Amino acid sequence: MKLEPFHLYLEAYGLLSQKCQQDDAAPQVEKLAQRSNDPELARKLTEPYQEMMEACGDISLPGSLLFQRIFRQEGPDPLLFQELFMSYYSPMDPRPPLEQLREGVREKGIRQFLLNIPTDADDSGRESLSEEELLKRLHEDCITPEGRAAIMETALFPEIYIAQLAELLEKIAGKIEPILQKHRDKFRYAEGFFAAPDLESRMRERVHLQVPENTIVFPSLSAFNYGLIYQLTDNDFPYLILGIIFCGVDLFSRTPLSGEGIASRLKLLGDPTKLEILRILKEGPAYQTELAKRLNLTTPTVFHHMNLLAQRDFITDEVRDNRIYYHLNPESIDELAESLRQYLGLR
Repeated sequence: MKLEPFHLYLEAYGLLSQKCQQDDAAPQVEKLAQRSNDPELARKLTEPYQEMMEACGDISLPGSLLFQRIFRQEGPDPLLFQELFMSYYSPMDPRPPLEQLREGVREKGIRQFLLNIPTDADDSGRESLSEEELLKRLHEDCITPEGRAAIMETALFPEIYIAQLAELLEKIAGKIEPILQKHRDKFRYAEGFFAAPDLESRMRERVHLQVPENTIVFPSLSAFNYGLIYQLTDNDFPYLILGIIFCGVDLFSRTPLSGEGIASRLKLLGDPTKLEILRILKEGPAYQTELAKRLNLTTPTVFHHMNLLAQRDFITDEVRDNRIYYHLNPESIDELAESLRQYLGLR
């Protein structure tokens, strides 16, 4: 893994993603601080995020297809602007977003964008499909009719939506650059994190990711509470946008779980679907579409389940062959069982 300095447009992208999820940063920040092992440091590392959100308060999201939910489920839902950005934008390229995205579409066509949109269709042979064949695969139950129309219109008129996305990123970048410069000292937490000898194990514990060795990592103050990994082509290096809070704060205590902590984990595993997911992963790693087929669920629904399991450290992720594979984390099962025995006084 190679650590890079902060990247202005990745920060703008991170803040745009956050703005799409909430208007008020304070409740989310406080909730995270309360569950952290170091609440004061957690609050300190989220100060830049809150300042950036306030600075961009007068930037409203356009009523655009790019910001429309496309899946039929509650919970996490990638928006089209994210798929468009991650299909063509390289942080190692010094050109601004508009120039990069336009050239990316000219060189790779809309096929690259369509490949990044998850569906319930079988992933085998997906890489060899034409643009027309990929469009046909959008007629899946997990995508709403409105979402399907949004995808197709973006694919037909990519220049319009690329210009809209690039303009928004430029506006945000202009607002947040002074704040990033003011808080440059916060990036030292990332430098210290990456200098530690046990980097790989600490990354798995904090971010729930098994990160490939050749990954280029960009620490981010705007993406303070999430890690996002993506790869443009098979010949490119993977990129990881790493929220700064993972570099400085342990979010979950490794001391024996409290009664409340035990109850919340048991409640999570009381869902038959999540329990079945862990049983499947006991057989070996699996990727999202594979799990969706075995469980007869949509891929967004599976993603929602995996996100909740990852929050409680029951699973980890690994990027392999341009796919995210999920692994069972048996240590978390052992920790829960041991904490339950201690709580009940059985040892």
